Amino acid sequence: MTGLCGWSGPMPAGVPSGAQVLARMAAALAPSVPDTVCDSRDGAGAGLHVTAVAGHGGLHVEDDLWAAIEGYPRWGTESLARMARTRGHAAALAAAYRHDGEDLFRHLAGPFSLAVIEPQAGRGLLAIDRFGVHTMCYGRSAEGGLVFGATTQAVRAHPGIAAAVTAQGVYDFLLFYVCPAPRTIYRGIDKLLPAQFLMFENGTARTGFYWQMPYRDGGDGGKADAQALAEELDARLEQAVRRTLAEEDPGTIGAFLSGGLDSTTVVGMARRVSGTVPRTFTVVFEHDRYDESRYARAAAAHYGARYNEYALGPRDALELIPRVAATYDEPFGNSSVIPAYCCARMAAGHGVGLLLAGDGGDELFGGNERYVEQLAFEAREAARRRLLAQFLGLFLRPLATAGGSALARRAWAYLQRGALALPDRLEADNYWFALDPAVAFTPAAAAEIDRDAPLALRREVYRRTASTALVQRMMHLDLTAALADNDLRKVNRMTALAGVRVRYPFLDEDLAEFSARIPPEVLVRDGQLRDFFKRALKDFLPPETLAKEKHGFGMPFEEWLKDDGDLRALAHECLAAFKHRGYLQEPFLDRIIADHARSRPMPGDGIVWDIMILELWLQAHEHPCGSA
Repeated sequence: MTGLCGWSGPMPAGVPSGAQVLARMAAALAPSVPDTVCDSRDGAGAGLHVTAVAGHGGLHVEDDLWAAIEGYPRWGTESLARMARTRGHAAALAAAYRHDGEDLFRHLAGPFSLAVIEPQAGRGLLAIDRFGVHTMCYGRSAEGGLVFGATTQAVRAHPGIAAAVTAQGVYDFLLFYVCPAPRTIYRGIDKLLPAQFLMFENGTARTGFYWQMPYRDGGDGGKADAQALAEELDARLEQAVRRTLAEEDPGTIGAFLSGGLDSTTVVGMARRVSGTVPRTFTVVFEHDRYDESRYARAAAAHYGARYNEYALGPRDALELIPRVAATYDEPFGNSSVIPAYCCARMAAGHGVGLLLAGDGGDELFGGNERYVEQLAFEAREAARRRLLAQFLGLFLRPLATAGGSALARRAWAYLQRGALALPDRLEADNYWFALDPAVAFTPAAAAEIDRDAPLALRREVYRRTASTALVQRMMHLDLTAALADNDLRKVNRMTALAGVRVRYPFLDEDLAEFSARIPPEVLVRDGQLRDFFKRALKDFLPPETLAKEKHGFGMPFEEWLKDDGDLRALAHECLAAFKHRGYLQEPFLDRIIADHARSRPMPGDGIVWDIMILELWLQAHEHPCGSA
């Protein structure tokens, strides 16, 4: 991966040199990919490092201003675009900053992260792109300076940062199986949300948003007919893929392919735009419930793409889980990291330098099952259910939260959904959401946990959009919670680990803003997910893809645990080791281990996987037991 790191402000006393600190911080960035360049500058009161894809970023230094940018930035004025071509993107950034300050983002698009420092004035700017493809973490040093980096580990490498794992961070991870922005698992380190900037000056900082999805009630209000919208979708998709492939060698391009709508669309558009036969990569499983290779094969055949598959089994998982857990700068519990890595590794072995991914389509065009579920839920007698939930909850809650039956837990979760407003309702069947931390966490850890805090962050994102339409608000939330916090982190880190770059054609600003104009009742019509998208591309996509249900690169981890003794032993060893961390009560973990060994139902979906990943991550990042 590429990334930035640096600081503005005084260094701790006794630090030998800023160059050494900057080198340590740069070494803690994510694994690098081929064709990158590095540049650094340090001096009195500041340091700045950038690792960027050659020709797509760098560092620009003037006496009173340092500017760094990485990613695939695109400038909106001819003068800035010309400067980027002739003097580099960082020089264009410096010019835009001098002229417009924090308003420069109206001229900047594409995936990026950037930093501008005025060392003498002690001020500057940090920001990431509109969809959070790139990341930026930051913290305040003991001396009052600002320290930043693409990863938490880069920030922690600065001698002025003393960041410890918090019980709140552990709780947030167990609740969402990721560490959602703007917080991190560390006390004193935060991260930017998509389209967020941070301005700092002499020890003070403020954040703001320079863009958000332009949803509005009514969309186009029915002004554009279906045929016109369909034609525009096709044109916008082609434009997005054309932009993505500009300046790329067609012979080194490949694509993830699950056979679903988005990966198939990307493959088809890549074939149309490049005129070459794209190479595609997928994983296959022996478990029919997870294996989707028949759809991927059909999609590849439809476009004449070169099809490659990898048979993924429990031995792969056993080998890769510790390595993958260690690769992340925060614990990351999406189990599809393993299939994503195997695809990327296979692509690298075939000489692919850039992989195209279909992430973002569901969040832009109404493709997540919960949209339909919540529309139906709202349409029913919500008021009556809320009253019923309040009444019956008095009797069911004690049974559901104190080790009661699975039936009681399911009944309580359903009743909770009726009593909750969105977006909290989305977590109603989440085991950790319903559980009082005092039941599972140690007293010391439980005392630090604010159960409402992670949900409050979700509410803020859900309500920030100007639209009151349920589907648009949920898509707005998912662009952060499902995409930026989760899917992009998965694919970015796994492709970097495999030594391959990745791009996301769906995350094109013009395509996204077009999707925001489509009325939600057109996107999801009569309870049919992706209805508009499927109708618009019915003559472009293969029939197998149009008929396919959403799945993705899931992995049959629970099934493998039952069949593979070594994998089960790894999981149980990690759970046993986690007993000494001081977060969860030992009897609680003992019960999970014993129940799992006897194939009894687990209290929550994925609980064994999540705790295993958390323990392996703690071990890899040298956090001794009780270090919180």
